[in-house]
Amino acid sequence: MIEIFNSNLKNYIASELEKQCIHYSEELGLRSNFMLLINRLRRTPIAQKRNVIESSVFNCPQEHMIEYQKFIHLVESGSPLLKFCSRKNFKKSGGGNDPLFDDWGIVHFHFVEGGTKELMFAIIEPETIYLLAVLPHNDVWHNTQLVEIVHNDFPFLIAHLKLSDQKEVTTAEDHKQARKLGINHPIVLSDGSSYYPPGLGVLTKKESSHDTMAWMGLSRQIKAYAQYINITYGHDVESHKLSFALGFSYDQHQQLFLVQCKTSCGMIIPFQGF
Repeated sequence: MIEIFNSNLKNYIASELEKQCIHYSEELGLRSNFMLLINRLRRTPIAQKRNVIESSVFNCPQEHMIEYQKFIHLVESGSPLLKFCSRKNFKKSGGGNDPLFDDWGIVHFHFVEGGTKELMFAIIEPETIYLLAVLPHNDVWHNTQLVEIVHNDFPFLIAHLKLSDQKEVTTAEDHKQARKLGINHPIVLSDGSSYYPPGLGVLTKKESSHDTMAWMGLSRQIKAYAQYINITYGHDVESHKLSFALGFSYDQHQQLFLVQCKTSCGMIIPFQGF
């Protein structure tokens, strides 16, 4: 039964990857293809109307002003923003991980679909997009500058993550070395404020902690359904007339995969949660 359910999951993942213009890779296997899919889904903003608030240091370069105004219009009208998102490394598992997003939920946008040297950095909330800064595409990924901006301009976004103030400020090199080792740790800002990243960061395998836990949770649900079917229907002669299949869907607001077990006669089996 577990083989049948894993086959259902494979078909679902392949179908969803195709919607993202990515082909399912037999070489990567089930888990890595799943990690590729959820990484892409989490980093693609939900298309819905939002207000736009700029930080006190946000400054769009004049050469990108027309594209920036188009971007603002799309945000405020609730249009898809996929064409502004980074798409370079989505074709391989783990290659598309964004530690800045995994740590702090900070996304980045290009001004044009082909990519630009300067990037817009933002935090996206259900009703508002907070634009932090426009910075060059370099070591900003390890710099604490963006968290400083959130701390100074939008402290309510990370107030629940604040720790006791510290004296030793976290340098960009400190952060960079921790990322290389897959170590998650608090950062200390210039005024001594200390925060722990909300996104749980990355594992030593350089995979997102969130995505790894999502895979573990989904795997447990599939195993629970397989066990339940074997126990409940395994010795029933009539059960041989039935076939079972799992259906999957993704709730992007809650970042949860939903699973449902159905039989060939239309009966839906509730999740037992062994």
